Amino acid sequence: MSSLFPRLSGGALLLLVLLLSACGVRKDLYQSALDTIAESQDKLTGAAGELEACNAGIRELTDSLSTCKDEIEGLAAARDEVLADNAALRAQLRAAGQDVDALLEEKSSMSGMLDEANRALAAARERQKQAEARDAIYTRLRERLQSMIDAGKLNVRIVRGRMVIDLKQDILFPSGSSTLSDIGMETLAEVADALSEFDDRSFQVEGHTDNVPIKNDRFPSNWELSTARAVSVVKLFASKGMTPENLSAAGYGEFQPRADNASAEGRTLNRRIEVVMLPDLQALPDLVQGL
Repeated sequence: MSSLFPRLSGGALLLLVLLLSACGVRKDLYQSALDTIAESQDKLTGAAGELEACNAGIRELTDSLSTCKDEIEGLAAARDEVLADNAALRAQLRAAGQDVDALLEEKSSMSGMLDEANRALAAARERQKQAEARDAIYTRLRERLQSMIDAGKLNVRIVRGRMVIDLKQDILFPSGSSTLSDIGMETLAEVADALSEFDDRSFQVEGHTDNVPIKNDRFPSNWELSTARAVSVVKLFASKGMTPENLSAAGYGEFQPRADNASAEGRTLNRRIEVVMLPDLQALPDLVQGL
């Protein structure tokens, strides 16, 4: 019957059935109408169930969407927090990097200062070692010459880091002469005997005069006189066994006075022979190599 009334709703079909029944319609048509109504009612019930299921699904999807939105918002907040932390961490790393660079630079500077201090300390120790060695030699030499020092024949002193034996020319040479006197040769022989103990050191004999001019055929000036007297002393030292290679002579004339030439006492002090123990050049290898 549904094929006969395809466009009628369930209520319309029910009304139609009632009319047909009242009108004495055939029983088979009546039954067919009832079946169609039952079928429509079932479909309506099924559709209502499907609609309710769809609505439940929609509600579930709505809840899920709300949950997802909440999760997205939470993730976004977490992302923003992580980004902020990363920015802070980068700033800290930059600052730390700058601090590390500063520390490394300071360490390098301190290392350089430490190296320089160590070099200065090593140099100071070396100077102290040389000073102690010089003092030991000075003490030994004074002990050997003490009797001559006590007799007033000579003196031993340190001048500008050099050990100097100071002998008065008046007991070594006659006035205006470069020939040694007897007492001069005796005195210098004792000095040579003492200096022979230091055969690894070099000595320079230096002649000095006062400012009284001298001019004769042999000595045109005090330079020649002072130099000739120094050479005479060197020759005597060599004759007494000192190594000639370790000896040299120099004449300074009146140009390195020890005292004022205005007085007789000052001129006496200025007329002198100095025997200088020269520095050991092997103790200064860097300076020698740099020449």
